[in-house]
Amino acid sequence: MARHAAVAGAPFTAPFGAIGLDPAPARRRHGGPRTASGPLTTGSLTRAGIAAALVTASAAAVAGSTGTFPSLGDADVASTGTNLLSVSSSDAAAVPAPREATVTPVSLAAAPAAAAPAVKTVSPAQKAAAAKAEQQAEQQAAAKKQAAAAKKSAAAAPASLGSLGQRIVSQAAAFKGVPYEWGGTTPSGFDCSGLTKYVFGKMGISLPRTAQQQYDAAQHISQSQAQPGDLVFMGSPGDIYHVAIYAGGGKMWTAPETGQTVKLGNLFGDYSFGRIR
Repeated sequence: MARHAAVAGAPFTAPFGAIGLDPAPARRRHGGPRTASGPLTTGSLTRAGIAAALVTASAAAVAGSTGTFPSLGDADVASTGTNLLSVSSSDAAAVPAPREATVTPVSLAAAPAAAAPAVKTVSPAQKAAAAKAEQQAEQQAAAKKQAAAAKKSAAAAPASLGSLGQRIVSQAAAFKGVPYEWGGTTPSGFDCSGLTKYVFGKMGISLPRTAQQQYDAAQHISQSQAQPGDLVFMGSPGDIYHVAIYAGGGKMWTAPETGQTVKLGNLFGDYSFGRIR
């Protein structure tokens, strides 16, 4: 608008102050050059000159001083017209056109909900089958438990020898006086394990050959459980050196050693009991 006012001859407001111009558009033959506070000198001025004059006037108003404009000619004003916005100069700074702000819409759509877990349905037939399988498993576990308890009870309290035990003792007593013989397994001569093997063989029970082997094959029992007809061992578990037939009451039938015969003797040393059926 300041440029339009300069051409029309009306006062206008500069960017930083007011500049008064003579309103008369006719040619002036007298007077001096126009200033920011006085008449504007007429003369010839190009379009570039008009632009430079406006810039000079604005700068003078800012600095607080009086600026002198170049001479303006009527022909320049007439040819230029009232719209000095069309004035251009190669020295003028290009003002970029305003740019429209671009707003990118944000999607506020809710995230897809997690899929609900599938509901597994069980038919009545399936429930009945599962209950039956569970019942069978419980019954099998109870049967195993009862079998283990029975086995443990049998080991803790071995069955009585009864008449078998008495027959074993009687058979051993029948060989009283048979001399001891190292490695002997017949009535002509016995060592300790030879005697027990022969007597049990008469009862239809096969025993291993040596005392240690017979100890390893026996069911080990306590002294309170021992009955006539059981075996009695002397020595430690890994070093059994003698075996005999228990007769009860702290006595045993034994083939003791070289120079002696089969006899009823007393328990001695470190002994333990075993049963073979």
